[in-house]
Amino acid sequence: MLAFTFYLLKVTICSGILLGYYSLMLRNKIFHQYNRFYLLASVVLALLLPLVEIPVWHNASQPAPQTIQLLQVVNGSEYLDEIVIVARRSYFSAAQLILLFYCITSLLFLSLFIQALIKIRSLFIKHRHRLVEDFYFVNTTAKGTPFSFLKYIFWNDHIDPDTPTGYQIFKHELAHVRQKHSYDKLFLNATIIFFWCNPFFWLIRKELNMIHEFMADKIAVEDSDTAAFSAMILQATYPQHRFNLTHPFFYSPIKRRIMMLTKNKHSKVGYIGRLLVLPLAVLVFAAFTLKAKTFKLLENYNGKPITVVIDAGHGGDDKGAQSVTGNVAEKDLTLAIVKKIKALNNNANINIVLTRETDIFQSVQQKADFTKAQKADLFISIHIDAAAADSAGLKIGMSTWVSKDNYENSKGSKLFASAIINEFANNYKLPVAPLPMQRQMGVKVLQESPCPSVLIEAGYITNEKDLAYLQTDEAKESIAENVLAAIGRYGLAKQNGIAVNTRTDTIPVTSLKNTDKALIIVDGKPITNDALKKIKPDYIATVNVFKDEAAITAYGDKGKNGVIVVTTKKKANEANGKTVTIRNADSSFKDRQTNGRGGVTITTVGDSIAKPLYVINGKIRAMKIILNHFPQMISKPSMC
Repeated sequence: MLAFTFYLLKVTICSGILLGYYSLMLRNKIFHQYNRFYLLASVVLALLLPLVEIPVWHNASQPAPQTIQLLQVVNGSEYLDEIVIVARRSYFSAAQLILLFYCITSLLFLSLFIQALIKIRSLFIKHRHRLVEDFYFVNTTAKGTPFSFLKYIFWNDHIDPDTPTGYQIFKHELAHVRQKHSYDKLFLNATIIFFWCNPFFWLIRKELNMIHEFMADKIAVEDSDTAAFSAMILQATYPQHRFNLTHPFFYSPIKRRIMMLTKNKHSKVGYIGRLLVLPLAVLVFAAFTLKAKTFKLLENYNGKPITVVIDAGHGGDDKGAQSVTGNVAEKDLTLAIVKKIKALNNNANINIVLTRETDIFQSVQQKADFTKAQKADLFISIHIDAAAADSAGLKIGMSTWVSKDNYENSKGSKLFASAIINEFANNYKLPVAPLPMQRQMGVKVLQESPCPSVLIEAGYITNEKDLAYLQTDEAKESIAENVLAAIGRYGLAKQNGIAVNTRTDTIPVTSLKNTDKALIIVDGKPITNDALKKIKPDYIATVNVFKDEAAITAYGDKGKNGVIVVTTKKKANEANGKTVTIRNADSSFKDRQTNGRGGVTITTVGDSIAKPLYVINGKIRAMKIILNHFPQMISKPSMC
């Protein structure tokens, strides 16, 4: 919705600029054929230029720093491992309502367009008609005639075509037919159906209609005879009446038509106006298509050769995650991405080795053994994330994962993951999770590797916007460039002695735009941002961040600026079993605890829920099953 809104805005601005130039330099000039082409081209350019993007690369003002900022690793909120209790709500967002209104309005204009075509066809069928040379002549007394459409002239029988004025009217309508003016009208009306909110398209349509009349008048009225033109207008407008006409001649379209018949044909200003279109076209093209992009001046890695094993997640019978429609599989996207990484690598000191280059299945152990056999210095596993059906549109963006702290490669993995995030944060169109994450149960393919290893979730295959972007060559190239840059930066850091920036005095929660306004909950209790800063990172077990609709759904209006949920190690150690938090969307933070069997604590935050729905691994369960059988199996319970 946001992308379409920006597109509409760009189309409106572009068409406004082009129409503004026409009004200043070309309007009321006698070169009607040129003006006709200009107005049609203005619409086409306004529609197409915002879709074109030509990158213009330039060097950064300063070389990119070789120092890697070591980011604090957080406990990832792995949605597939959570128990999610969702209050069933049905509502439309403001964006959806606006889109619905836009579509309904377009359908209304479409129905009017079709209705007009049906009426014209009905006139043709019901009245006598005959083929004359290359057009059809239709005799009728219908209101609004005479008029022409495509290759049909609908003639009013009250006008005698054998009279001088009648013949001029006939020549006028025949000019419309042979110069194919109806196609211009069809194009403009079809455009307005979908871009009715653009006022400049309406003005262009009105002006183009006048250009058509100027062109037809020029052919119909010989020698700029304004008296004959006046008689023609009189008879065409009032074929059944004879009376003196005064004020209607001052109606602006008629005044303009008379003026154009008597206008000086040797105006130098008109030629200058046509010539100045060229620099205007260049200016508009540059403004709407050229996009400045900065590349970092990073010293090319030229040290000891580095072997990097890159794994394309899944393969063969293991399709991995799939799109909502089921026509796109994770295994195909990941394979295309790793091939692009290898293809773009032009550094002889970086050896890229792929675990697979075709659609084959490999077990996790086979991948780990392959990495060891290659004596890899780094290991990267490329994946595409997925979300449950009820949250497919909410989960977006890229994330990085590393092994747990008790594995030998953990320290190097964190540094390598930090380098990857640093690169993606400045050169990736999808949101990037600002911190490396660890899964509670670990990631075997990372833990089995003897070298620094990172798993990259490039986006969500279940999110339409993420998927559309990941399927483009731009996305694959961006991922490849960022990965290669991160490898080079990590190699330089190792070569020159690892230099890192660390932040151990604060808890990094930069995924929220304004942490001062965010709702902060520590061990179930809301606290201030200043109080959060006083907590030492060593005392923290997990940090979870909720944003946008997910935060509002779970925490009500108090979560509109985001929610930071912190669990300290002390609280985690005190809990016997697990804590299931049930949160009403209209939370008032009135905590009530009920001790259940098996060491499970049920905490209700907000108003009580009479009959909540309990879901475990996608299956609905009764509460007594949770209390009696599941306490030791629950990894990360949660509630929305």
